[in-house]
Order: sequence, then C-alpha cells, then structure tokens
Amino acid sequence: MNVNQMHLAIQQGVDKINSLQADMLLSEEIDIELNKSMSRFLNTKYGKNNKYRQGFEQSQKRIDDLRSLVTEYSAPVVFKEQYSNNFWIDQFKLPSDYLYLVNQRSEIFTDNCNPINYSLDDSNPTSYFVLPFDNLHNGTDLTFGIGAVADITDVTAGEALISTWSTNWTYPQDIQQLKDHLLDPTNWNTGFEIHWEMYGQLHHPNSFIVIINTDIWDFFNWDSSVGIQTTLASLYPGATGYDDTSYNEYVYAQYSEDSLGAKRLPPENATREFTFNKFIQQDDIFKLLDDPFNTTKHTSPLTTIRGEYIDIYTSDIFIIDKVKITYIRKPKQISLSLGISCELPEHTHQEIVDRTVSSILEGISDPRYQVHQTEVGKNE
Repeated sequence: MNVNQMHLAIQQGVDKINSLQADMLLSEEIDIELNKSMSRFLNTKYGKNNKYRQGFEQSQKRIDDLRSLVTEYSAPVVFKEQYSNNFWIDQFKLPSDYLYLVNQRSEIFTDNCNPINYSLDDSNPTSYFVLPFDNLHNGTDLTFGIGAVADITDVTAGEALISTWSTNWTYPQDIQQLKDHLLDPTNWNTGFEIHWEMYGQLHHPNSFIVIINTDIWDFFNWDSSVGIQTTLASLYPGATGYDDTSYNEYVYAQYSEDSLGAKRLPPENATREFTFNKFIQQDDIFKLLDDPFNTTKHTSPLTTIRGEYIDIYTSDIFIIDKVKITYIRKPKQISLSLGISCELPEHTHQEIVDRTVSSILEGISDPRYQVHQTEVGKNE
C-alpha cells in the first residue's frame, strides 16, 4: 500500500458503512496514528512480545518483517582516552538514524601479537556552528533553509547555502521531518556536515552541530579579533532574498582544537585484520579488562554503548581503525501531505492499518474495539 491507500483503508475500517461517524478525521491525525502503530509494530517484531514469542531473525516471518530497515554503516574511530598503562579506549559514533544494533565488527591493526606503537593524528581541528533548534522556527513556521554568511550585512563578502528545501513545514507538527532532512547527508551542501546534539567531544543539547570544511569555504572566520565572525543563519517563508532582512536568526562560528579527539595511526608494517566485537555491560567492563581470561583481545575487542557512541577497548597489541555495524534504522515518518509511504515490507502494511484502526476505535470509545482487537490478534 502507498500512503493514500493506507489512509483510505483506515477511513473504511473506522467508519461504519454510510454512517459518516468518523468522517471528520484529519489526515494529520491519521498520520500520527499510523506512525504510532508502525513504531509498535517494529518494537513488537524486534522483541519477543508477539504471538509466537520470537524475536528478530528467529523465524522467516521475523526476518521478512524488518528486512527493509536492516542497514550497514562503517566509519573510522577516534581516540577517546587511555584507561591504564595497558588499555586504551576509542569511540565510534552511531549514525543519526540508528535504532537497534544487530552486530558490530572492527578493522584492527596488529604487529604479530607484539606491542604496537602508534602516533596521534590531531591535525584536524574543527570549525563549527552550534544551531539551537529554537532558531529554526518562529512559533508557527519552520525555516526553509540555513546558510553560512561571511558578513551578515554584506552577503557579497561570501555566502554558502548549507541546506534548503521547498516544503513549507509548520511548527510543531513537522519537527521530525525537518530533523530527518537536516541529518540526511544527501541534503548537505559540499563542505558541510550536520549532527544532532553530539559530535566528537562536543555536546550541545537540543541543537544541531554544523561542521564546516574551511579548505572549501575559505571565508570562514571564528575569531572576531581579526575580522567579522562568520554567521550561520536561518531563513523563513516570506523572505525575499539572502540578506540581513531575510535571515531571521543568527549564530556565530566557533572553533575547537580537540572536539574530534585524535586518531591513532599504526606503524607502516602493521597488519590489518577483521574481527567481531563483543558487547559488555557498563558495570562489568573494567572487571573484565583486569581479568586475564576475559580481557579485550585482538580476536574479540570488548565494547560498551553510551549515548550515541560505541566505546571500543584495546590493549597494547592492537589498534582499532574502523568499526562496521549492521543495525535496524528508524523508518521515515509516514506523511500524506509529503507523500511519504510506509518503508516496511508490503506484507506488513495491512497489519499496521489494522493496528491503527484499533487505536482510533479505542480513542473514540467505539463498541467495535473489542471485536476488532480479536481480529487483529489473528495477524501473523
């Protein structure tokens, strides 16, 4: 089903034939219920709270229910800290659409099980903006673009649009759509990255962190003592041009020497290997590191998860280069106005519609709710 067909099926399921009892349901209300039902469906099929008590990939049905959301992602790690004389910690940032981890593995460097030397590469200080989410709305409308401006009073001095869109999103209904748009790399202009709340050692709650490549955009300046600071600004519907009257909200550039941490580089004669990681609970990790039989090894690095990061623990005989994960991503929110259909496999759509109908019937206290719940319980 596409999004239009799902809406029609829900209206048919909720409304008694020719009664027009539920003909006042707004499409936005149906979208909300659809997304709630999709989320419940996903959690039910991932865990074991379902009819057959089978979790993800424990049967062919469970495999097919979520296969369209299974995603792979690989990225380098950065050095976090040295825990002791024998152990080091690197960190890997989870992707913005991460939901559930399926597996994780590492690319490592070793030197024939001998202690391995390394050097720290910290040559990439970060130039960035912190963009609070409140700068992206005026109480009614969400902004339709953000850009970096060398001089807010004279855009001819240098300007770069970071991300723009043609959709007129409203506040607060379309907050998630705006977040998804800004965190999608395909929507970034060349030389920019956008992250939510955390990036390396940076942590700014309820804000986007916008990274700028100063090799590409050389007008960038964070130091007001040597000139006008570069500005990141937001545009709102009704703006007529890119100048100080159409940019409604401003934030100023910042700079950090250590926001990314540093990457550990192995010697030239190091050997690259691939290995699976082993997840450990936070309260057990340091006991296991000191246990010679269960400590982190190059054949099975120990990891923990905190916030948006996986921490990987290494000994003196190996260095982590990259981590590759397989995970279940967040599905895009279903939206009739934006034409976004359900991303789950086709065979799941009727079940999501049935769940949505039950939710709406319960909300309007319809006596058919119990009967419909019995029918929904037969789905599998």
